[in-house]
Amino acid sequence: MEKLAIIDEKGEVSLVDYSELDSEFFPDFCKPVGAFSYSMQSFMKLPLAEVPFYIHGWLPKMGKAEIFGSAKAGKSFLAVQLARCIGAGEPFLGIPTSKGRVLYIQFELGPKVLQGRLIATGQAYEDVYVGTSFSMMLDRAEGQDALRREIEAVQPEVLILDPLYKAMAGDENESSDMKVVCNFLDTLIEDYKLSILLLHHTGKDTTRGGRGSSVLEGWVDSYIRMVKVVAEKGVVKAKLKPLLTRHAPPVDEDLMLVLNENFEFVVGEKATPLREKIATFLQEMGEFHWQDVIDAGLCSRKTAYELKKVFEEAGLVTAGSERGLYKWGA
Repeated sequence: MEKLAIIDEKGEVSLVDYSELDSEFFPDFCKPVGAFSYSMQSFMKLPLAEVPFYIHGWLPKMGKAEIFGSAKAGKSFLAVQLARCIGAGEPFLGIPTSKGRVLYIQFELGPKVLQGRLIATGQAYEDVYVGTSFSMMLDRAEGQDALRREIEAVQPEVLILDPLYKAMAGDENESSDMKVVCNFLDTLIEDYKLSILLLHHTGKDTTRGGRGSSVLEGWVDSYIRMVKVVAEKGVVKAKLKPLLTRHAPPVDEDLMLVLNENFEFVVGEKATPLREKIATFLQEMGEFHWQDVIDAGLCSRKTAYELKKVFEEAGLVTAGSERGLYKWGA
């Protein structure tokens, strides 16, 4: 059994077992053998805190998370809102946050466009730093050095990169290229003790998660999907759901979000399923052309005619009084 040699005030040496040592004094005696290696017995006695979060359950301190979604789903608006909430220590969509300095780097929007978005929110961005770059390739030494310089200047606790694919010179579908980026980001986490949030796009098949190599999905602590919901009268709606949370219980339901007048998302009521919404519209119309569904902006032409077939096969839609007209019911 491993013991500690303790010298008392009289200079007398005694051997004490780890189990006999008061926990409050243990850190004074438990030192790593190398830079970070401990004996197993010592490591098990270290008084380590529970995993803390910048976003509770979603973004651990010295952790990494990814939010992925289709174009125009509102990911960048969400990223700016998230940065503001962490900078101020305010809840994010009702989720507790820990206050920390944030560096948000945009690889897609020009400075003027980004500035306009921030001004339009009317928000104060406490302890949030922002910048744009179109040439910072994180799989190249020049880009890595440039990001390190920004981090050393700002000293952030949370780094947000938006979107990831714009910061790669290599092929995002190649695991070897994606590993270069992930390995570099791991060195940033270790060297600067920060957390990283990545914004990423889905591929053509939105059911398959974020586009590109699956290396990224396996690398993050939290893997969060954002889906655009068909908007009504220009209102942006989205669904947000963590598909993976390594340090928190799984989430069963989507958060239903609505973009408010300050260009920030709020948790709204659960959206009505599209099929139910269109069925209600057709019932209220009585007789209708399928073009009416498209003209009302309820869905795309393709979706409208797919639902037409579904409703006809179910006997919910039948021929109307004139050619080309339909009616709800038999």
